[in-house]
Amino acid sequence: MKLLIPTQGSFGYKAMCLALAGIYAWFLMGLDIDGYIDRANYLVYAKYSKEVFAMYAANGFSEMLTNEPLWLLFNIWLSEHFTPEDTLRVVIFFSSFLVSFLVLRSYPKYAFVLVLFILMPQVLKNNIIHLRQGLGITFFFLGWWCRYLPLRILFIGLAPLVHASFFFINALFLLNIAFSTFSVSIVWRVVYTLGVGVVLGVMGIWLADALGARQGGNAMYSGMGAGGTGLAFLFWIVFTVVLFMEGKAFLKNNFFAVSILIFYLSTYFLLPVTARVFESGMLVVLLASLGLTDWRRYAAYTLYAFYFCMQWYPLLGLPGYGWGIESAI
Repeated sequence: MKLLIPTQGSFGYKAMCLALAGIYAWFLMGLDIDGYIDRANYLVYAKYSKEVFAMYAANGFSEMLTNEPLWLLFNIWLSEHFTPEDTLRVVIFFSSFLVSFLVLRSYPKYAFVLVLFILMPQVLKNNIIHLRQGLGITFFFLGWWCRYLPLRILFIGLAPLVHASFFFINALFLLNIAFSTFSVSIVWRVVYTLGVGVVLGVMGIWLADALGARQGGNAMYSGMGAGGTGLAFLFWIVFTVVLFMEGKAFLKNNFFAVSILIFYLSTYFLLPVTARVFESGMLVVLLASLGLTDWRRYAAYTLYAFYFCMQWYPLLGLPGYGWGIESAI
């Protein structure tokens, strides 16, 4: 399994990335705290995380572990120094700045495409309405690009304790380490990943309930599939086919990204949280696709542009870019 290691780039390019990431994070931090979906819920966390943490801890270690304890501890620490509103602002700035900077500096040759990636709604909303997921992605990316192995393991290992979707992402990550260690062929990697996807798709919510995770007992998730229209399923099948047509060398070096796609497609009609899991690994998939060559690269560019436009078109003109409270009423 090939880790994505950023190219160095010039000092001037890094300075530009810092400036752009700062502007990006400052803008998102400055959005109306009360004007977006789920902000009231995050304000509750900012005020009462200590009580929530104590409740989960009292119910046992497994329930505490599966209910994002690091997210709660982060809120507890911030609330000691900031108001609830400023706690949210710090979370938004920290997440959006670090992730955007790491993405922008990764491949200077593709700077314009990288800007497109961080402006995609499925990426952007993790720093507008899904703040916990945005922070989880931050921890994962800090580990993903860390050159010091103990810190890499630490940050990637901490990500599920911020957002539960990373239990699935990290399971795929460990599976890919096993694939590389035992030199498993591409065909069997696909078969094993599909098998893991189907098993977790069928048993995921039951397992969450058994471990005491809040998703397991949530009626919103129980007894239902992913609930998508199928259009996203078709789009990402096409994207996956393009990746497979690049050949065995590409697939071997980027199978972790490919496995995220396979998991998403295999659980699309089975697991209600599969879209959230995919969003946690979406940037890994997009960055891996930059390694495509010849016509496949241009096919990926066309798919980026199509996806970008189709994601943004329904949101144009809506309050809060489609995530405002008024849009949800």
